[in-house]
Amino acid sequence: MLTDPLLRQLSRIYQRPLETPLAAREAIVRDPGVLASALFLEAAESDDVTSIESALAYCEARLDELAEFVGEARRAVRVRFEEKVQAWAKVG
Repeated sequence: MLTDPLLRQLSRIYQRPLETPLAAREAIVRDPGVLASALFLEAAESDDVTSIESALAYCEARLDELAEFVGEARRAVRVRFEEKVQAWAKVG
């Protein structure tokens, strides 16, 4: 059973058990777009995110929270998140 709430959250995001920090890091490195999409959806649902800048700040805060698991994939997640935010801004 997963006891770390962040590992539980990442397991839900990646739709499979990620029982160790290493397993989580491997999943994120393999597909950073999955995490970027999940963070984008979180940001879009947040009442605190009201602009591109606040969306980017939200992403950075979440990446800080997940730093142990994101590791070297941080930039890749950020780039994919920013792509989604820019596309969203063009629609709105």
